[in-house]
Amino acid sequence: MRFSKLARFSAAVTAIAAMGCQANLDVVNPNAPDAKRALSDPAALEAVGSGALRTWINTWSACTGNCNLDTQAQTYTASWNNFQMNFYAQIDADGTRNTRGWQNDPASSNRLPVEGPWTGYYQSMSSATDILTAIRVNGVKLSTPDATKRVEIVSELAQAASEMAIALMYDKGYIVDETVDFSTLAYSDRKKMRDAARARFDEVITLAGANSFTTPASWVNGFALTNTQIAQLANTMNAVLLAMWPRTAAENAAVDWAAVLNYASKGISSGTAWDFAFVGNGDTWYPETYCWFNSMDTGRVHTRVANMLDASQKNPWVRPGNPQPNSADKRLGDGSFGTADMIPGFGNVPKTANAGTDFAWSGQAIFNAARGDYQQSNIAHIRYDATGTQDPSGIYGCNGRVPIISATANDLIWAEAIIRTNGNLATAASLINKTRVTRGGLPPATAADGAAGLTAKMQYEQEVELLGMGPIGQMNRRRVDGLITGTPAEMPVPAKELGVFGQALYSWGGNNPRNSPTPP
Repeated sequence: MRFSKLARFSAAVTAIAAMGCQANLDVVNPNAPDAKRALSDPAALEAVGSGALRTWINTWSACTGNCNLDTQAQTYTASWNNFQMNFYAQIDADGTRNTRGWQNDPASSNRLPVEGPWTGYYQSMSSATDILTAIRVNGVKLSTPDATKRVEIVSELAQAASEMAIALMYDKGYIVDETVDFSTLAYSDRKKMRDAARARFDEVITLAGANSFTTPASWVNGFALTNTQIAQLANTMNAVLLAMWPRTAAENAAVDWAAVLNYASKGISSGTAWDFAFVGNGDTWYPETYCWFNSMDTGRVHTRVANMLDASQKNPWVRPGNPQPNSADKRLGDGSFGTADMIPGFGNVPKTANAGTDFAWSGQAIFNAARGDYQQSNIAHIRYDATGTQDPSGIYGCNGRVPIISATANDLIWAEAIIRTNGNLATAASLINKTRVTRGGLPPATAADGAAGLTAKMQYEQEVELLGMGPIGQMNRRRVDGLITGTPAEMPVPAKELGVFGQALYSWGGNNPRNSPTPP
């Protein structure tokens, strides 16, 4: 059965539809030309290739999936049930989440956080695979060899990034590329997904290093990327993949940290540092997680993190609330922010000379107290509000520049890899100090802190600097066994997907195990 490109992968991989078609139904719909013909047009190739990357970016930045993970990990907090946050972030009376496993059931609206990321990443993978099939199998060429290689390499980057996300978030998935035989397609466990993504990133590194090009700025909305930057990005993504994949502290200890060190040392903070970022426009480029949690009236920083920034912010929150801080960390400072005539209800103190760069204090406890005081917080994350006043023209309206993966994320993983491989602690300290001292104004980390002291400072920086960056905040917590008992550490294959093949529904978290066993 043949399908138009845009009709496929609406909820699952191409293989599901293809495998469901019998030979006697193998007909061509003349109103929906097949992918081979539709993607013989070079202009279509570029549009679909750049679209694959945009789909991945928007999925990585979406609240469906990420906002649940952030509130479960107690990096951010919100009692609203948008994206089912309240349901999954609730803490049972016994202090666990033993009734809060993923409700992976087609009859439950609480299934959506599991379903959304799967759909988005496989849509991206589908588009990328169609491009690679057109170029590598069908021999389609663009106007120049460089243009052909550019869309080919960026498509493989999107394909690898989608496999990475599935490996990080789910217990298993499909490995799909231009060579796949759909008739024999089967699930691969999370380790095989990880290894497939790693191998594909390695190929991107090789291909990008062997070619010369620059992408149009529109492909990452506002930022053109050279082939050298693509190779650096693939190195960083491999470092993120390996470092953030563990579901437990035991798996974290078993990571190939030498490989992480190798990749991070060649990543986006090596040489002239740069952020893999895009400009949100509130529409087609949608930084939803940042939009929700950089708005003082929708999300707050969890008191677990707020207490790290300033001891006056008690964890858990105690009525009538935490006082205005006076933090030594310049990212919080005295918590002042904005002007006296901001939107009523923000409870802000107008900005002073000691205002923080990333966080602000609000005298208003905005959440429903009946849902648990532990969800309240007086500290907001305002780092990406370039307007400085919560104006809708900025991140409050999902507009403005935000990082997808930052140079700082690479630096901190690099520092961790040095520490874990018994490397040069002075070098690790210098990487940590890029934000600890330069942005935070805190006393510098030094080799004299030793591995344990540097690890603590590195983890502090990760907590503060990586807020809102896709699902990384939750993964950072789970790999140190930092999640509340009963909190799921990964997602199951979505119920809708299981239903296609009549497979049994299953879940993680709650009264189930928090995650699948470590694959051999």
